[in-house]
Amino acid sequence: MTGEYVGTVQRKRVAAGSKSEHDAVVLATTSGEFVLRRLGGNPFADPEIDALVGRSLRFTGELRGSTLIVSSWTDAEP
Repeated sequence: MTGEYVGTVQRKRVAAGSKSEHDAVVLATTSGEFVLRRLGGNPFADPEIDALVGRSLRFTGELRGSTLIVSSWTDAEP
């Protein structure tokens, strides 16, 4: 589902206790947390996404399960 998602970007461990457990950059929103992946970016290490940690942002993208495939972002309005 394509749409806009607003929240705070954080780094945290995801899929704890599974073979897929790893540290990821996630968007924490009022409706849940979504792993961020930039459209066309490296899914394992993306410096552009890493640089967003700690910021409140508005993302446009497509939600695929618990991953948000990001096409663009801007600062979130207060």
